[in-house]
Amino acid sequence: MKQCKNRRAAGQYVGVSTSEAEFERLFREHHDAVHRYVARRLAADAVQDIVSETFLTAWRRHGELKGDPLPWLLGVARRVTANHLRGDARRGALHSRLSTEDHANAPRDPEPESELALALSTLPERDREALMLIAWDGLDHRVAASVMGCSTTAFAVRIHRARRKLQRALNTGREETANITQQARSMP
Repeated sequence: MKQCKNRRAAGQYVGVSTSEAEFERLFREHHDAVHRYVARRLAADAVQDIVSETFLTAWRRHGELKGDPLPWLLGVARRVTANHLRGDARRGALHSRLSTEDHANAPRDPEPESELALALSTLPERDREALMLIAWDGLDHRVAASVMGCSTTAFAVRIHRARRKLQRALNTGREETANITQQARSMP
C-alpha cells in the first residue's frame, strides 16, 4: 500500500490517510446517508458541495475515526451545513445593505407549504434538528445524540420537549385555520 508523507500547506501540516481502500469503503457505505441528510437541510445547488466538504474532512481525519463512522460523518455534515448557512446569511445581509432598490414591499408569490413544514419552521433550530434526525434520518437516540454532541439522556429530554412544541405549533395552526374559515363563512 502506498504511504503518503505529511506535507506543509499554508504553514501547517496536512495529514493524509494511508488507507485509501478503507476510505473508499467508508465513502461508498455512507455517501447516500450523508447526501440525504444534507439534502433535507439545504437547497439542491449547495448539497454536493457540503457532502464533498464533509468527506474531505473525513479523509483528512480518517485516522481519528473509531466505531461507527455515520454519527461522526453526520456531525461533520451538520457543522459544515451550519457554516454554509451562516455564510449565506452574511452574504444576504451584505447584499441587502448594498442594494439600492427597495424590494421590501414587492409582492411575492406565496410558496405552498405543508402544515407540518410551517409548524417545524416555528421551532428553534436545535429542536427541529433533533426531530429531523429521528423522523427523517431514522437514527436512534444514541446515534442522534452523538450527532448533536450531547448525551443520550440530554437528547431524550430535547426530543421530548421538541415533540411537545411541535404538537402545540400544529394545534395553533389548525385553530387559526378554523377561525379564518369560520370568519369567512360568516361574511355576507
